[in-house]
Amino acid sequence: MKKVFFVAFLLITISNTNGQVKFGALEITPQMPQSGQTVNFKYNSKLSALIDEKKVDIVIYVFDKSAVAVVEPKIIQKGSIYSGSFKLDSVDNLIVFSFSANDRKVNDDNGGKDYFLPVYSKDNQPVANYYLNVRTLYAGYGEYLFGMKKDDEKGLSMLEEGIKLNSELKNLPGFHNIYLDAINAAKKKEGEPAMQQYLLELSSKTDLSESDFSALTQWYNRLKMKSTADSFTSIMKVKYPDGKWKKNELADAINKAKGADAKKTAFEVLVKAYPPKEEDKAMVNYHKGSIASACHKEKKYDDFNTWVKDLTMAEKAGIYNSLSWNMALAKENLTEAKRISYDATTWARKEMNKPADKKPASITKKQWVTQRESQYVMYADTYALILYELGDYKNGYQYANEAAIINEFKNPEYNERYSQLMVKVTPAAMAKKELEKFVEDGVASSKMKAMLKELYVAENKSDVGYDAYLTKLEMAAKEKRREELAKEMINVAAPKFSLKDLEGNDISLAGLKGKVVIADFWATWCGPCIASMPAMKKAQEKLTANADVAFVFIDTWESAENKKQNAQDFMTKNNYPFHVLMDDDNKVVADFKVNGIPTKFIIDKTGNIR
Repeated sequence: MKKVFFVAFLLITISNTNGQVKFGALEITPQMPQSGQTVNFKYNSKLSALIDEKKVDIVIYVFDKSAVAVVEPKIIQKGSIYSGSFKLDSVDNLIVFSFSANDRKVNDDNGGKDYFLPVYSKDNQPVANYYLNVRTLYAGYGEYLFGMKKDDEKGLSMLEEGIKLNSELKNLPGFHNIYLDAINAAKKKEGEPAMQQYLLELSSKTDLSESDFSALTQWYNRLKMKSTADSFTSIMKVKYPDGKWKKNELADAINKAKGADAKKTAFEVLVKAYPPKEEDKAMVNYHKGSIASACHKEKKYDDFNTWVKDLTMAEKAGIYNSLSWNMALAKENLTEAKRISYDATTWARKEMNKPADKKPASITKKQWVTQRESQYVMYADTYALILYELGDYKNGYQYANEAAIINEFKNPEYNERYSQLMVKVTPAAMAKKELEKFVEDGVASSKMKAMLKELYVAENKSDVGYDAYLTKLEMAAKEKRREELAKEMINVAAPKFSLKDLEGNDISLAGLKGKVVIADFWATWCGPCIASMPAMKKAQEKLTANADVAFVFIDTWESAENKKQNAQDFMTKNNYPFHVLMDDDNKVVADFKVNGIPTKFIIDKTGNIR
């Protein structure tokens, strides 16, 4: 017991009164690093959550004012001690260390406090931008990068700490939006008075900048104070007649324009008013790509080729793949689809094997390899589908096979394409055996099971016994998944909640105690949420025959004026028999720390998330 307490104690991050950060398992020199300095670090895995790991992977993220860069220094390992060094640039403001093992399956999060520290100014205070970037980490970016837990309350408290310590913070570009978003995320409805007070103070400044006006407009609109927002927009346009807003409106007109000709006209207006500079290249190419796609949709292929000719091959490939995929699904103009898909796939293969572009600064070398492989697989899968529709099964099989192998045959969608072509080019017995394995491994789609049935019937001259045969294969998949889930299952108390349903009844988690609760967070505007509902309906029909199971569909993150009526209309229109609860203030979704929807939780009979 003493040993466990000792390690837990050392995991704590210590901050002393002058802002210096110390870690139990990580040693930094200089202890208060400044821009331009070389930082030396030493990590002792014996004093961390990775005490039993023989090999620790170390990634360092360094943030500047507008971006994050991955640092992968040479690491020297001596037993449990890992050491290295790296140099800070003049604009860096935040350093984050990520320690993990077994391909990030095991992480050291420093007892929930993580490993991050500021870059300091010459007077040994954290530089102002440090606080903005820490809030970004807590808002979800840290979770995306290295698994840091999202925590809106901590994000807000860090900003408020920064305001007290550094008067410069409020004057940084983007501060108003970041701070108001932090209040909104942490406090929801309860934060609206504080947000209104902040906006009032901002509006009372004697010389408002265009970005100040933009923040006022955006947030008064979000607070549903449209007339106030509109008044600030009008004042801004008078005070800054040639401001950024004008260029943004012209660019937005291209996005809103319907049809290729309308988009071209809107684009010409933009470039005439604002002749493109080098820094505008990405924006200009985005609009050219949009116009090219519109031309292609209207089958104006010469115009299409004209608009894409100046794009980078990476930009072209993305457009080519998207268009050719839609053409393949619609089975329209497959010859043209084949042409552009081939170009995209050929480019992606070259990039996968020998990239022409440099690694993006924000990802690791390993992530870059995975990114290029995933891109090639997606493009090759599109090309394989087109070849399948054209009846070129042999060549299509080569691409589908390569894509499935790269994915280690774990993706049912890519496996489906592979299987469609496999049954055309391999002996029936071989194809049947592979399809059986896919079903047993739980990576077979419904179409693949239909293919297997055709092979079964052809072999047995009847479908007699097929259902029992398929059930046996599926049981192997279920058992395998059960074993995997047993390793992943958690046992954490679910946040308590009480919400009203569409009939106005109060429904609480406490009131559902004794039942297994499936909670589905969704919204009427969320495409993936809607796509999952037919399957959720089947699950509900199957499981609610058991009185010990309850489904609740928590409608959240809605922006409609009448959220309850909006949800009711959606359920009525789609004839869904779901028990909908209204999370009008978005509080419950925040309590469950949901970052994206749909998200579904299984809560056991004692109220624990499993």
